[in-house]
Amino acid sequence: MEEDSYQGHKFIPKELKDCPECGKPRISFGWCKDCETTSMKENFLYWISENKEIDELIRHTQLNASQTCDYLEWIPFEKFEMVKYIGSGGFGSVYSALWMEGPRWNWDDGAQEWARAGPITVALKRLDNSQKFRIKTYHKCLQSASSAETFGITKDPTSNYMIVMKYYEYGNIYQYLDRTNGILSWRDMIDMLWGIAGGLERIHAEGKVHKNPHGGNLLIEDEKISTDARIGDVGLYGPSYNIKNIKNENPNQIYGGFAIRCTGSFTW
Repeated sequence: MEEDSYQGHKFIPKELKDCPECGKPRISFGWCKDCETTSMKENFLYWISENKEIDELIRHTQLNASQTCDYLEWIPFEKFEMVKYIGSGGFGSVYSALWMEGPRWNWDDGAQEWARAGPITVALKRLDNSQKFRIKTYHKCLQSASSAETFGITKDPTSNYMIVMKYYEYGNIYQYLDRTNGILSWRDMIDMLWGIAGGLERIHAEGKVHKNPHGGNLLIEDEKISTDARIGDVGLYGPSYNIKNIKNENPNQIYGGFAIRCTGSFTW
């Protein structure tokens, strides 16, 4: 079995060394772009969304992935169990479900390959006809570390397309504030703002704008060391404006529904 090694004075874990299958350098932890791309191409024959643009979107993300879960999957609806209606928003309905296979993000050290995690709870966001095409222009933003984690796309029995994303147990900002009785530490506030700013920066770097960030689509990930905020509903609100087109609009127009006061309090 391949072992960790040193290159000069630099420690090189075996997961970052050359791929044992093809001998080419891995570009990130356990990720050989050539081998992964070949495997995904071979799998193109075994799935179809019945929508050409969605097929192209998923294939594009898979062929350009630089690490595990850095791409979208087509996930047949029958792979989900315990589908439960949660609520609705401006874009459609939201459901929770159990994805039996789970994402391919567990590293098998013995086999030196990525394996599926097994059953996990996910959120399913149903899209209308205009939204399913708009997602294509935002796919790079969807994979940002500051955006809500997105696994793929599915289609329900009524032929509605749905985004499959991570289920955030603590809900959105509003729900989290209810849970904490509106009390947040300075560290939590700074961590949340850092996540929000990072997500918006990534969207703007791609030449896009979100158009409607508010407490209802800022999702909370409460971990032991930090409380992070992820941006949801990327690409679901309004036209897919490019930043260069906004100069023709009112420069004082405010997009979204939250503010931060200098007194240190959130206003959502």
